[in-house]
This record gives sequence, structure tokens and C-alpha cells, in this order.
Amino acid sequence: RGRKFKISFSDMVSPKLRRNYALAAACIAAALATAAAFTVNAPPAFTNGLVKNASPMAGIQQPIETSSALKAATLDDVSSSITTMEDYVADRGGNLPIKKILIANNGMAATKAMLSMKQWAYMQLGDEKAITFVAMATPEDLKANAEFVRLADAFVEVPGGKNSNNYANVEVITKIAQEQGVDAVWPGWGHASENPALPNTLKAMGIKFIGPPGPVMSVLGDKIAANILAQTAEVPSIPWSGSYGGPDDGPLQANLNEEGTIPDDIFEMATCRNVEEA
Repeated sequence: RGRKFKISFSDMVSPKLRRNYALAAACIAAALATAAAFTVNAPPAFTNGLVKNASPMAGIQQPIETSSALKAATLDDVSSSITTMEDYVADRGGNLPIKKILIANNGMAATKAMLSMKQWAYMQLGDEKAITFVAMATPEDLKANAEFVRLADAFVEVPGGKNSNNYANVEVITKIAQEQGVDAVWPGWGHASENPALPNTLKAMGIKFIGPPGPVMSVLGDKIAANILAQTAEVPSIPWSGSYGGPDDGPLQANLNEEGTIPDDIFEMATCRNVEEA
């Protein structure tokens, strides 16, 4: 009686709840530190053209120094004396500087490719425009004001409609690549990216295909061929039409030809074209 007690917030909650509050506070602090590492320290190549009408953060004159490992992609890293693609390639023992690329795809694939390569060019050479991009655009892409067209340095309009008219058409792609004088073609995914005719044709033209060579694509891009190759490497496989006909009537073996592909006769032995053959 007559005594006054001072009760704090910590007295009203259990020790377990206090630990949870402390853990939540630590997580929030870590999240804020991570956000700062990716925004304040980020070079222009990360944000150019992506954020518009954004007011600058008050009071920030210089990038905030941090010991976080997330500071891997900052302006501090752009300190190499190599500033041209030619020097970069020569320094690594190469002989084909890729300075102009045809993007043989559209939509998100094309957008991500160009943003990633611009970022790479900035981080390695200090110039996000070190690589010139030529896009292929259908009338539908242009009507939609597609983002990948805006990111490209130039575009070539191609026929609209189904992809066999444009992004899956090897003849169209290789013709544009040659006419535009590009060093390489990036096919993305889908469309013509799994057609061995594309890398084979580009190789004959002296243009680099950014992807696997034709023979590898031919063998691994086809389910029948890939299964034959797998069982040749003694990878366990479930029984199928190619499980017989090989040595001692065992699994078919790849026996790659001079082109690095599976011979047609072996391929045909594993192929079922009707119910009776199956």
C-alpha cells in the first residue's frame, strides 16, 4: 500500500514474444540494408529507362559505403583499364569481338537479354552501349509499342502472324543477320532456338550463334536422339523402342557420324511411326 509501480512494455509481454519482436526488427534492418545496397550503389545500367519521374533521395551525394557482400555490382567495380570490346576479347585469348547482335526473339526474352548484356557491358567496359542491338519486330510488336523494340538500337520489321513467318524462320533470321552485318545472333528460347539449321547456316556465313553448336543441338534437342545418346553413355533408361536393335539386340548405340549427329539408320530403328510398329 502506498507504493507506486512503474510497468514497462517489456513487463507485459512474455520472453518468447519479446524474442519474436527482436527477430522481426533484425529482419527489417537486414531488408533495408539489402535495398540500399541494390539501389543507392547501383550503377546507371541497372535503372536507365526503367524509372521515370522519380525524385532523387534527399541528402545523398555519394554512394553509401557498405561492407555487405551485395556490393558486388557497384561503380567501384568498373575500374579495369580495358574499355573496348576488342581489348576485352584479346585479353582473354579470343579473336572475335561481338559488338553487334541480332536479337532473334521478342517479348520478355528479348527484353531480358538486352538489359542483361547492357549491364554486363557497363560492369566490364564502363559503357552500356558497347554492344549494338538489332531487333526483329512484327507489326503486332510495333502496334503494342513493345519494350524490347525501345531497348534496341535499331529494328527490322518482319512479317506478322505465326512464328514460322518471323522468329522461327531460319531463312528470315539469317538474311537479316547478313544484311545488318551483325557479329552474332541471340535466339532466346522457343521459336528457332532449337533448330540446328540456324547455327549451321550462321556458321557457314561466319556469324556467331550465341548458343550450342548445331550437332549438339541436333542430338540433345530431339527426344529420340537424346535417349539414344543417354543409353550409349550407360544412363539407366526405361524400356522404349530404342532399347533393342543394338549390339546383342541391346540398346541402340549413338555411333555419331562425322557431323557429330546420330546416323539416320540408327535414328529410324528407334522411331515408331504407327501403332503396329510400337
